Order: sequence, then C-alpha cells, then structure tokens
Amino acid sequence: MNNEQRFAMEVRRALDDSASALPYKVTHRLQAARKAALARMPEARAESRAQAASVTVVSGGRSAAITGVPEPSLWVRAAMLVLPLVVVAAGLVAISVWNDTINADETVDIDTAMLTDDVPISAYADRGFGVYLKNANQ
Repeated sequence: MNNEQRFAMEVRRALDDSASALPYKVTHRLQAARKAALARMPEARAESRAQAASVTVVSGGRSAAITGVPEPSLWVRAAMLVLPLVVVAAGLVAISVWNDTINADETVDIDTAMLTDDVPISAYADRGFGVYLKNANQ
C-alpha cells in the first residue's frame, strides 16, 4: 500500500468515527436533505447515473474487464480491421508512384543529355568509350 492509499484510509476512518459521534438530529437532517436532493434530480440524470454506476471494472490478477459497456457492432469491428489495411495499401501505392516518377525524371535527364550531346549514340555502346572518358577527365 502506498502513502496515498494509507492517507485515504486514515481520512475515511476519521470521518466514519466523527460521523458516528454526531447527534441524532444532525444525522436526521442530513438524511432528509439527501432525500430531497435526490427527489429534485431529473429522471434523465438519474438514469445516466444509474448507467454510470452499472459500469464497473472487474479485475482478476493481471487482466481487467469493463462490464456494462456495449460491444461494438459487426460493421464497426470490420471497419476497425479493414480501415488500417486500406490506409497501408494506399500508402504503398503512393510510394510506388512517387518512386516511378523520380526514376522517369532521371531517365528523361539522361536521354536528353545523350540526344543533345555532340557524340553519336553508337559511341556509348563502344567498349573503349568508357576508357576514353576516364582518360579525358584526368
């Protein structure tokens, strides 16, 4: 038990002890005031409080289950399963299209440089042309 829980238990014991020491007239007036407040509370609010009170956490060991909460419908569960898969697939398609666009742009740049160059295209297929380019750069 941590310090906060101990403090809460001590405060609760002190309040219980002091409540039992109150005179009968005071406890009777408090009980009448509580009943009057509950009687003035609208029904809709009372129903929502009753629903909130029915939602309890049941824990056993390491697992916890919430009771009183409705289970999502079949369509909601299917959407929760399919929607992430659709998003991932759309992302992969977008990445593929973007990659193809970049590769196409690079190919266009290379083709444009080859077609506007003074060297004939057949020279690029010659094996000695690579050696020539290396020697020309030095």
